[in-house]
Amino acid sequence: MPFPSNFRPRRAPTPSRTLGLLGLYGLVGLVGLSAAGCATPPPPPDAQMAVAEAAVARAGSVSTGESAPVELRLATSKLAEARAAQAAGQPLRAARLAEQATLDAQVAELHAQSVRSRKAAQESEDAARVLREEINRKSTR
Repeated sequence: MPFPSNFRPRRAPTPSRTLGLLGLYGLVGLVGLSAAGCATPPPPPDAQMAVAEAAVARAGSVSTGESAPVELRLATSKLAEARAAQAAGQPLRAARLAEQATLDAQVAELHAQSVRSRKAAQESEDAARVLREEINRKSTR
């Protein structure tokens, strides 16, 4: 009995084909493991909360409160929101808000430092101007 025209004899798997199938099965396994890893709840953001608390406390100095009150207020409110989210059992939101509070506190500190630097530069310029005027007045006598 002859073979039908569309019949192809089965070939033995080649090493490259076997490795390709193993790679495919490995990829499927990795995707499954990573999906299982995403299903576990994230750890509480205690470390991020502590960093945010310290950053807001450091930024809460009197000079920062006077020079950058808006930025400091924003950092403080984000920290309060992070605490509320942590208490409500929303660790991802709490971590995100704690990170934002940390960054806002750093912005407040940098803004206050910039204001102080500008003020010091202006005082130096004023002192130099007064000194030049004094020198000019003494040289014209």
